[in-house]
This record gives sequence, C-alpha cells and structure tokens, in this order.
Amino acid sequence: MRKDIASFLRSQHIFTLATLSSDEPYCASCFFTFDEEAIALIFASDPETRHMREALAHPRCAGNVFLCTSDVAKIQGVQLLGEVYAADARQRQLYFATFPMARTMRPEIWAFVIDWAKMTDNRLGFGHKISWTRSDGR
Repeated sequence: MRKDIASFLRSQHIFTLATLSSDEPYCASCFFTFDEEAIALIFASDPETRHMREALAHPRCAGNVFLCTSDVAKIQGVQLLGEVYAADARQRQLYFATFPMARTMRPEIWAFVIDWAKMTDNRLGFGHKISWTRSDGR
C-alpha cells in the first residue's frame, strides 16, 4: 500500500463499514487498528448486529476513514473497497494490543481486507486524490 495512505490509516481509529442487503445500504462505525502486513482494518463486532449479518452474507463491503476537521485545507479521508473475513490469531493479538480493554468483553474480531483505496488529501491541494489498488502491488 502507498506509504501516505498507510500512514493516514495508522493515525486513525474509527471507520465506517458500509454493507448491502436486499438492495438496501447500511453502515456502522467501528473502532479499528491497521494491519499493515495484510493491508486490513481489524475491528470487533458482534456477528448478530445488522452490519455483520450483512457482511457475513455478502463479504464485499465499502468503508470510509476520515479526519474530523472543520478546516477545509486539512481535510483527509480514505474511501475503501474490500472484503470482510474472520480475523486470524495474529490480527486478534494486534487488535487487543491496540484496545486491551476489549479483551474482557471477548469480542469477535474481523478483518476488512482492503483491495482498493482512494485518499483525498487537501493538504496537498484542494481535492487532491491518491489511489491504490491491491493488484498494483504493495
């Protein structure tokens, strides 16, 4: 993944997971940690929530991470496409290293594996876009 996009994802901790079921979109906000090795957002969620039921039925999802600012010159955000899978043991450890308090809740941990990302970074000029696709390489 491009270093600038990865750096931004490392600096954030909440993303929006967007799902689709029966042609009706839905979204949920989730705490995440960035797995640079797998290029994935690692998050916890109950499999019985609407967004997880939909993600498990249709793993292809979208996501969004953005910097909350009212200064237009500082706007940064990443739109994402990828698939949701159960996290592996390494990813679970990564999540609990970032959010140790979550361990007591014994949550299900998931990986949103990123296939495509488009970052808007107004610090580089209004509406400046940076894109990355997994097929293009790391």
